[in-house]
Amino acid sequence: MASEPTIQYAEKIADLTLNGLVKKGNLLAHNGTNWVHASATDAATNLYAQYLAMQSGKSGDVIKGCKGCVLYDADAPFTTANAPEYLSGTAGLLTQVRPATAGDVIQIVGRAISTSLARIDISPPREVEVFIRPDTYDTTTEPGLGVIDSPLWVGSAIDSAGEDVYFQGRFPSGVLSVDLARVVWNSIAETTITVSGALITCADGATNTGDTGTAHTAAAPTGIADNKLCYSDITAMFDAGALKAGYNFTVAMTESGISSGDLQAIGLYMRYTVVGEAA
Repeated sequence: MASEPTIQYAEKIADLTLNGLVKKGNLLAHNGTNWVHASATDAATNLYAQYLAMQSGKSGDVIKGCKGCVLYDADAPFTTANAPEYLSGTAGLLTQVRPATAGDVIQIVGRAISTSLARIDISPPREVEVFIRPDTYDTTTEPGLGVIDSPLWVGSAIDSAGEDVYFQGRFPSGVLSVDLARVVWNSIAETTITVSGALITCADGATNTGDTGTAHTAAAPTGIADNKLCYSDITAMFDAGALKAGYNFTVAMTESGISSGDLQAIGLYMRYTVVGEAA
C-alpha cells in the first residue's frame, strides 16, 4: 500500500496501545503486553491478527483498531476480486497468497470485493475438538482388530510387558495451541499399569525424525479401576517446539507394570484453539 488506505463502515472498535511503528491498515496482534504487527510466521508467541489499525502510530501511542470494515486502497493491491485475504508472513500485511512456509499459521481475515476494496472480518479464535482412533498397527497380540469388552467397547488392548499402540494426526493449519490431549482407556481388570508416551511432529517434505516434544513419563492413568474409562493426560507432550500449524504427528503409548488385566485403547481426544475461518 503506497498510499494510505481508507477505512469504511468500521465496527468492533477498540483502543490499542502500540509497541513499535504501525501504519494505518496494518493487522495487529497482542504480544502479551501491547499491540504489534501480526504475522503468520511461526514463532514461540502466536502473533495472529485480532485488529486492523485505523490510524498510524508509534510505541506508546493509543490508536483505534477495528475487527471489521471495508478497506479501500487506490493502489488496487487486491489482485483478484472475490478472493480470500490472509494474514501475511510479512509483518502487519494482508496477502491473497496463502502462506506456504512450514509452520505458518493460516488465518483468513477477509475477502476482496474488487481490486481496490476488501471486506475485513477478523473472527476470534475458536475451539476445535477431534477424536482419533488407535492406528491399525500396534504391538499387541491382536494387531488391527483389538478386543471387545462388555458391553460394547472395542480397541487394541495392551496386556503384556512393552506392548504399545499408536495414534496419528495433523494439526489444523490455523492452530494456536493444544489445550487438551487425553488418551482414553478402558480398564479390563487392570489397576497397576503405568503408561509412557513418545511423540514426533514433522512438516510435509521434512526429515521424518522431526521434533519429539516432551516425553510422557511412566504414570498410571487417571481414575484407573476395573471396568472404568480412565485416561492419560499427554497435553504437555505438545510443547512449543512440537506444536506447529499444519504439521503431522504420531504418538506411541507404551505400558509397563501391568498385572493380569488389559488396558484397551479407545482413542486420543484433542482440543485445539484455532484461527482462520473461511471467508
